[in-house]
Amino acid sequence: MNHSENGIGVGTLQVIADFQLERWLHTLAQEDRGTDSQDLNWQQLTQYAAYHAINAWYTLAPTARTQQAITYEFEKKWTNKVQKFESDTFYGEVKDRVIDQLYRILTSKSRIEWPLLLFESLDIWVDELDLGLSMIVQVMESSEDTIVIHKFVMEDCAASLDLFTHMSVVFCNKAFGGKSVRLHIINLMSGQQQRIETSHYTMDQSLDYLKLVKDVYLESRKCTCCREDGHHGNKLVMAIHQ
Repeated sequence: MNHSENGIGVGTLQVIADFQLERWLHTLAQEDRGTDSQDLNWQQLTQYAAYHAINAWYTLAPTARTQQAITYEFEKKWTNKVQKFESDTFYGEVKDRVIDQLYRILTSKSRIEWPLLLFESLDIWVDELDLGLSMIVQVMESSEDTIVIHKFVMEDCAASLDLFTHMSVVFCNKAFGGKSVRLHIINLMSGQQQRIETSHYTMDQSLDYLKLVKDVYLESRKCTCCREDGHHGNKLVMAIHQ
């Protein structure tokens, strides 16, 4: 499925990607803080290097997965935009911290040897939403009856976590049938990990959530009045969490 920056597909087909919604939520947060959201910040720049390193890690033979390897792969995409960080010292601290966290997580006792999916973009059509969903699965492992999706983040964001959870419930139900779904969220700065069992989320609840997100998101692409009066972010966030 093809989709544009606003999530509008070819003709009357509507397709929304997870990265578009996440960027939208990030924009709302930046508007509420009164900061500029147009340019990449230090978290996004760091995340880009981390994702490259994770992807490269799983393409290596297990015997080649060393701290030197993860450092090398991270540094290949590490930003030189020091001005995006609070200070030169913080720039170096972020780099060292994320590399250490990556190596610790990727070599832990619960490590994955070979993921089923690795940074793959998958598309589904959801009749109940009259909408196509596109989702980038960072790392997925699967057993006979369980799917585990791993997501690496730079900061904790309740709105983004809600979106990811409900989107995963709907996406996995449509794409993989009745398998139970677990989510594993890893913060690359703090090293904190959160595991979410989605069994208590019903399909109807997640569909209702995504329908509201869809309506508010698409309306926000058309309406400029809320942006002009400075309440754009507050109005949309309140609508989603009503």
